[in-house]
Amino acid sequence: MSSSTDPSIPVTVNGDGRTVPEDYPLTELLRDLEIDPDNEDEAAGVAVALNESVVRRQDWEDVRLAEEDSIEIIQAQPGG
Repeated sequence: MSSSTDPSIPVTVNGDGRTVPEDYPLTELLRDLEIDPDNEDEAAGVAVALNESVVRRQDWEDVRLAEEDSIEIIQAQPGG
């Protein structure tokens, strides 16, 4: 019998601590941050690093977050 709550793990996103479900997809984290990884125009200006290593956009779907992961997300803003 499983628990009524999914186990969660601590991660750091852009320097801020948060918890996410165990084995959480990177793409879901991006959606939580209002970045649609399926929208080519929106994702074109986004860079992601996981534990100080750049994650190529074509690999986003395959990445699952683990306990104590550090994620940095940079989003280019038009104008200036």
